[in-house]
Amino acid sequence: MNEKKDTPPTILMIELDDDTRPLLKQNLYNWGYRVLMALEEEDAIAIARGVRDHPDLILLNQIKLPIDEFVNMGRRIRQGAELPSNTPIVVMAERYGEDMEGKDIKVGESEYVTYLEDGEQLMNLLHRLCPI
Repeated sequence: MNEKKDTPPTILMIELDDDTRPLLKQNLYNWGYRVLMALEEEDAIAIARGVRDHPDLILLNQIKLPIDEFVNMGRRIRQGAELPSNTPIVVMAERYGEDMEGKDIKVGESEYVTYLEDGEQLMNLLHRLCPI
């Protein structure tokens, strides 16, 4: 993860929704993060490999496909971009029942699924995994 760099921590975000993308990017920026945007897996790998300061966290917004496919996508991006194996991956779940709302579930060594209740929950999780 980010260790006392002069630049803010970097989040590589994969967001397919045109309406959500600008708002989420602005929120991440307001929370103190640098944001790299990608629309698909191959772009995310190329972007992460092409920057000097590699991403400190991978953030994916689940759309249509099952959560495990997004977790695996994050793992492929991390591996393809040659990021450290402990680089956190966070998947924001698309649809879920009230019983899951507000929970952050660790699904692997450094992979998480968040069932968002509000933006503050995401901010707290990101700050815990990728401190400013």
